[in-house]
Amino acid sequence: MHMAGRPLLDIARFELPAASCTVLSGRNGAGKTTLLKIAAGLLRPDALRIRSDGAILDWAAGRSVLRTHSIYMHQHAYMFDRDVSANVAYGLRRAGVSASECAKAVRTALEWAGLDHLAARNARHLSGGERQRLALARARVLSPEVLLLDEPTTNMDEEATGQSLFLIRRMVSEGMGIVVASHDRRIVGQLADRHLNLADGALHEVDGGARPDADAPAYASGGEVL
Repeated sequence: MHMAGRPLLDIARFELPAASCTVLSGRNGAGKTTLLKIAAGLLRPDALRIRSDGAILDWAAGRSVLRTHSIYMHQHAYMFDRDVSANVAYGLRRAGVSASECAKAVRTALEWAGLDHLAARNARHLSGGERQRLALARARVLSPEVLLLDEPTTNMDEEATGQSLFLIRRMVSEGMGIVVASHDRRIVGQLADRHLNLADGALHEVDGGARPDADAPAYASGGEVL
């Protein structure tokens, strides 16, 4: 991936471990969003190898692996002009889940996010914090192995931020791998099992970080995405 003739990203290895939260920091324009979109299979890099279940895949073969096992969530998640329940159900219906199973999963997801009392409200009428919790519930219900969050607490107050961070940490405890791109120091302090800083196209470990278990399932992007 190049900008003005120079590599924007030149990353030898980017691991996405299960049951762990990696916080990705870096100045504006450093390439955090680009890296997340590559890891989600949404943006093609100049060169990439993906290691998944012991196999080494190129972009053509590995893109579907990334898109199947991960979800990228934009900092301003799109809300369909429908009620909260329908927003959560959307991905399940596209996946062919039966109506009865879908209804059950939606109820469980809304209870998990503390939004069950808003099930019939139009999603576009929610507050910023409620929208973020809905977006997290909508992603979680699809059971991705990795969730890639781009600035998830932007323009949220202290209470709304705390609620979102609580849900993110719950997903980690449930076994999901989370990568959060953020400038928010609260996220580093409250979520980070590992803190990486993206600068001059490379990833640098900050303060050592808590290394994930070597045996934990993982898949990779960048020069290599694990």
